Amino acid sequence: MLLAILLPLPVQAAFEIEPRLLVREEFTDNLYLDDVDEESDFITTVAPGVLLRYDARLLDLELDYSLHFLQYLHHDEEDETSLKDTQRVRFQGELLPDQDFSLSVIDEYQRVTIDNRRQVVDDNPLVNKSNRNRLVINPEYRSGYFTTFTPIVGYRFEKLDYDSPEGDDSDFHQFYSNLEKRLNPKMTGSLGYSYGIYQSRTEDDYQRQDLTGRLDYRLSPALTLAGGAGSAWINYKERRGEQAVIWDVVLEWQPGPRWRAGLSCSEDFALSVNEGLSKILRAEAFFGYLERLPSEVRVYAERQDYVTEDREDRSVGLNVRVSVPFHSRISLDFTGESSLWRFLPEDEDVFRYGAGLALSYRIKYGVLSVGYRYRESDSDLDENDYQSNLAFVQAELSY
Repeated sequence: MLLAILLPLPVQAAFEIEPRLLVREEFTDNLYLDDVDEESDFITTVAPGVLLRYDARLLDLELDYSLHFLQYLHHDEEDETSLKDTQRVRFQGELLPDQDFSLSVIDEYQRVTIDNRRQVVDDNPLVNKSNRNRLVINPEYRSGYFTTFTPIVGYRFEKLDYDSPEGDDSDFHQFYSNLEKRLNPKMTGSLGYSYGIYQSRTEDDYQRQDLTGRLDYRLSPALTLAGGAGSAWINYKERRGEQAVIWDVVLEWQPGPRWRAGLSCSEDFALSVNEGLSKILRAEAFFGYLERLPSEVRVYAERQDYVTEDREDRSVGLNVRVSVPFHSRISLDFTGESSLWRFLPEDEDVFRYGAGLALSYRIKYGVLSVGYRYRESDSDLDENDYQSNLAFVQAELSY
């Protein structure tokens, strides 16, 4: 909230406050996602929260803050009642939005997955998880003096802090410049350069330079194509550097209010939670129906090659989501997922799959739900197998 203190608030501004409360009771038959010694428990969650928005000509602010108190019936040593464990925060602020110079700040405190090779169940807050604080500060100058092209210069600072000692606490300083050019009413191109300095508590420090070009083209009112390509140079202090071509292509199609589809492919470097930098090649396609029977099918394939580790993860997957409305207040939601993984150099093959079903009833101030979810991971190494059954009943209230 520092921005709000430093600046006088305009008279004409919009302020919104949305309090909420989540109360949930769930049963899991495999609390620690173990392959042999499965332990069950009942978990009670009480999560009050509030969403605050402030929208003015010189300042936009949004704060989403909640506390997730968890109590275990048979494993009270896992109870989460301290502020460090329970809070979830996302703050986003922008000073001087829509002006030539702007300053944006993002600060979020969330729970994230550490390593995709281990047990991964989104509903499980204990296994293979860590709290992470992510702070981003981004001053930027975007010149509006010219009519057909826009010079941009900026600085981006990102700081990551993990509660788990496995997490890679790091700072990243990036200086960038771009030149955007409107070629015609349907097409925009850009050229960009960036220089970054990465400093880590546990991983090797490096410097990164990117030189890229992009093109956005609206082929029709329903079809857009965007793509970019360039080169990235990674220079380590104490090891051999990397140079690679980076690129991305995104095709989106929405002919009307009923249908939506898209296709994307990309190759770039990304930072992992605990194993440093990796190069990710990913292709993804989705198809969605938006009206009477809202549904979406998404398929993907990914290869993640770690730069400083002898490790490569490959995966292909399918995710399905369907919502069946029986009444204006009642709906049945189905989710399904499956993925094939190959972990190198161990040559481990893993098949993960799961499904969920939830019945929801809308009331005046929220939603009442009851549901069931099943997850299983089948590895050719028996000690890495696990399965999970989870049933829950919950009330989500908002005012």
